[in-house]
Amino acid sequence: MLHRVQQTVHYLGAAGADDRHATETARILRGLGADHEVIVAGLLHDRAKPAATRLWHRVAGVLLARFAPRVRARLARGGSTFARYLDHARRGAELARADGASDRVVGLIARHHDIPVDDDERLLARADREALP
Repeated sequence: MLHRVQQTVHYLGAAGADDRHATETARILRGLGADHEVIVAGLLHDRAKPAATRLWHRVAGVLLARFAPRVRARLARGGSTFARYLDHARRGAELARADGASDRVVGLIARHHDIPVDDDERLLARADREALP
């Protein structure tokens, strides 16, 4: 967990990090042989993450997911930056659905912070992790 927090600190220090992260995630997926839909999910997976996300949002989100998932679920409701950060996977999936993305792409985006259960989810999780600086 400490390694994940250290990666996040480094990641937040870079200007335009979210755009670079999405592009790098897609590049890694291409290199891993992912098909078009998985690559699209990689480009869009963090689309609903608020621009005002701070380090404490990310650290608190990781800790809540690990130690208090029910509290995390309650806090994810609402319109605050923290709530939108905690719920960005679901909200991003809704945006993708509204834009006409396939059910597969929508599902990958919605589950990108869950434990991967199939090959597509494992590819996206790997690329997401490797795309961190």
